[in-house]
Amino acid sequence: MSFRNKIVVLLIVAVIVSAIFPIFSLYQLNNFDKDFKVYVGERVNEYVNTSEMNKSLIRYDSNLWKYVASGNSNWLKDAQEAKRTLERNISELLQVAEGNIELTSTVQHIQSMQEEYFRKAEVIAQSKGTIDEKASKLTREYNEILVKVFNETNRLNELKQNNLRKASVSVREQVNELREVGLILAVIFLPILIIVGVIIYVTTAAPIEKLTKIIKSVSENDFKDMSAVVRGSEEFIEKRKSNDEISRLARALRNFGQQIEDKTKELERLIITDEKTKLFNFRHFKSELQSEIARAKRFNESVSLIMIDADKFKHYNDTNGHVLGDEALIKMARLMKSMCRETDKPARFGGEEFAILLPKTGKEEAVIFAERIRKAIEEAVFVNQEKQPGGNFTASLGVATYPEDCTDAETLVNAADKALYKAKEKGRNRVEAAPSKFF
Repeated sequence: MSFRNKIVVLLIVAVIVSAIFPIFSLYQLNNFDKDFKVYVGERVNEYVNTSEMNKSLIRYDSNLWKYVASGNSNWLKDAQEAKRTLERNISELLQVAEGNIELTSTVQHIQSMQEEYFRKAEVIAQSKGTIDEKASKLTREYNEILVKVFNETNRLNELKQNNLRKASVSVREQVNELREVGLILAVIFLPILIIVGVIIYVTTAAPIEKLTKIIKSVSENDFKDMSAVVRGSEEFIEKRKSNDEISRLARALRNFGQQIEDKTKELERLIITDEKTKLFNFRHFKSELQSEIARAKRFNESVSLIMIDADKFKHYNDTNGHVLGDEALIKMARLMKSMCRETDKPARFGGEEFAILLPKTGKEEAVIFAERIRKAIEEAVFVNQEKQPGGNFTASLGVATYPEDCTDAETLVNAADKALYKAKEKGRNRVEAAPSKFF
């Protein structure tokens, strides 16, 4: 029996006893049922839009960097497509926020910040100068506003969460009103209304209260961990055998939670991953390096860093084209990742240069590991490797260790980088370790 039909049956029973209170109860339930479904449906679209905004912003930022670095106009086209998606999301949020002064103001503020960010980014992308000059100016002028846009978008999420909290309070108030009506009916017509009240509570108030608690957990978890929402909805659906509106609403809530959880995980993965090699990107690598150095200082442990650079990679690119060049980098990344331990952190440092962070690892062990990587690259088969100088595709590696060779994260990178260039100077396809205090 559907939710609406149950209410009709209860109405017929209640009309025999009273003509006023049952009608009032039905009126409240119908309004709540309608408003609640509309509210959840609107919030699903709003949260998807806000999640898509940050994802599109990351896509725009990434493609713009690639365009600045490569000059390939295809990356600029992809960036413009991401920009159009962002503008569409803002437009939809403004339509939803119509009539809500605070929400409209927040969305318009994000819109103005994004427009300022796009103006700065596009001027830099179209400016003349070397790649290093563009990259330096890009980092200096718009990274700060990029962070502000992310923060403002998160504040928009918090604003929506506050609205969700208010909605939860409203739901609880309506449930309490239904309980009061049931109490009055029980006092006036005790024998019949006790049965009616129990049926109302079991079929309507209890499920609504359960869904209210699930929605409240969404707000408290700040949308970072939606697993509790998904589990709660699954348990609710399994226990409720009927296929009425409340059950369908619970399924919609479960799907909404799963969608947000999936998008959050995907967003986190995109933020820290290099799109081409699937290793950690440079930004995440810097954060991990700082953390590992801090931990090593605290517990008096060693941390080693291996810098890896493909030998004569420009020659390989010029001879075989960028597509095969990219495939060579991807293959190098797979080789490194397959040889790393679970605690190691391989990353793409930039261009054809890679880095591997080795926590709790001394220099001697790091050099042995670096030699295994060098040998694996040398023995691997790369397309047209015979056209390389020396007849093979190889790599040079530099190793440095904290605290033997450095005092902090920056000097560790410098020491490993100097060791790498030393390997290049000695003929390439070799591993060189930084001497103590090489930095």
